[in-house]
Amino acid sequence: MTDGPIPGGPGNMDEEALKRFLKETFGDALPDGALDGVDLSALAQQANLPQDPAQLRAAAAQMQHLFASQGDGPVNWQMAEDLARRTAAGQTGVPGLPEPVGSPGDPTPSAATVAELRQAAQVARLWLDPVLAIDVPSAELGVFSRGTWLVRTLPHWKGIVEPVAKYMAGAIGEAIAAQMGEMGRMDGVAAAGLPGGDPAAMMEQIGGTLFGVQFGHAIGSLAREASGTTDLSLPLGREGEPALVAANVEDLISAHSLDPGAARIFLAAREIAHTALFSAAPWLGKALFSAIEDYARGITLDLDALDEMVSGLDLSNPQSLQARRPEEMFVFTRRASQERALDELATTLALVEGWVDHVTTRALEGKIPHLDALREVLRRRRVAGSPAEQMLSSTVGIELRPRQAREALAWWDSVLATEGEQAREAKWDHPDLLPSAEMLSGRPQAPQEAPEGEESGELAGVEIPSDFDAELARLLRGEDLGSAPREDEQGRVLPGDRDGSDGPGGSSDEGPDGSADEGSADDDR
Repeated sequence: MTDGPIPGGPGNMDEEALKRFLKETFGDALPDGALDGVDLSALAQQANLPQDPAQLRAAAAQMQHLFASQGDGPVNWQMAEDLARRTAAGQTGVPGLPEPVGSPGDPTPSAATVAELRQAAQVARLWLDPVLAIDVPSAELGVFSRGTWLVRTLPHWKGIVEPVAKYMAGAIGEAIAAQMGEMGRMDGVAAAGLPGGDPAAMMEQIGGTLFGVQFGHAIGSLAREASGTTDLSLPLGREGEPALVAANVEDLISAHSLDPGAARIFLAAREIAHTALFSAAPWLGKALFSAIEDYARGITLDLDALDEMVSGLDLSNPQSLQARRPEEMFVFTRRASQERALDELATTLALVEGWVDHVTTRALEGKIPHLDALREVLRRRRVAGSPAEQMLSSTVGIELRPRQAREALAWWDSVLATEGEQAREAKWDHPDLLPSAEMLSGRPQAPQEAPEGEESGELAGVEIPSDFDAELARLLRGEDLGSAPREDEQGRVLPGDRDGSDGPGGSSDEGPDGSADEGSADDDR
């Protein structure tokens, strides 16, 4: 087989080879006769397809694999899981995506490492118990490899990612259908020539592949960075089971020259405190995941950005297609309701992080060296954010805002000082007991004015005295009570009180001519 160009088409493209490429790529989804009358030369030039038939066949096989492995869900989880496993083990190299960080490979924790971390967890439990008014988890600390962390957290990741991907894929499909409804501009390529006869279906498959690549790489990268299962202030592990990733704990200690014993106790205490909180407040995890779905609901696609993406799509290079990030290829706009959901999610994450920082600081202060330095290391990691965390923030909405975390910490400190431990933990009994973002920041929202012609509330017509304290003092002294309701000895309202008379034994507020007396009451206001 020759490596040179074959006669025919742009750049001497062989149109028969191109037809085979399309048939092999889309299989039975391409109906007979769908390509009749289509200018394949123009299509090949627009798609930047290779001229070599061998390269065409290789591209067709890769594209067919991408579409065939999509499955029924909005994310290509087969691809995502495979990529996540390889990334967690440090074996992947997807073009355009950051290289995995951390020490090489995915070593199995040694018996000595397991013993060190579990001993640190026992110490952390003993020190946490006196400062918590909720139960400290009794389950033995799990000591994971990176691959084990991935397997244990993946079910929760699916629950987090799929709602977002579902709404994104729907927005992509609708936008593509609208764009290709005007399809006269694509050189005669009929909608029937795409999978299932539906151009939107093809783009949803491409979107599912892109999401699978991106989320697989992000989750695999987190498996190489996360100290435990609650680093993102989300309950990603098994209920009631704290766990640490041995290799990542050692990487953190080495990268920042931390005291090993102190760092292990510190990280174990944080993981145990998170686990205790999520166990004591079962609604909390559900609320966090629900806020992520609320963020995704109603998502819309920027059609101008979509036009640029479609025109620049290179079907001849599946690897470069995989490396395209969803946030680059598909630009989504946020509605006001989504912004509110993001604010709610960020505030709750900050309250979780602030509470954990608060209780672990109280538990460990004066007991381990360099506690403030350990806390600062984690603060800086939050501010910088890894590429995986940045990707999750931009697409899924998971973002821990450092300023809000500091405000939440100050709020928990004040709750403990004024109300005590029991009241502090009772704040987690219901979401309505927690402060809003405005309360945390100390910048309450200005009251909104009622629409013109409407009452702003039940007390809208009540006139508040300008000097409320003086009016209250006058009432308590019994002065000027002519218009106040009065009771007789049996507790019944005296009949004269409703029309302004004093009833038996009282004087009227009316003057001799029947007009109202504008005397002392008005003068004293």
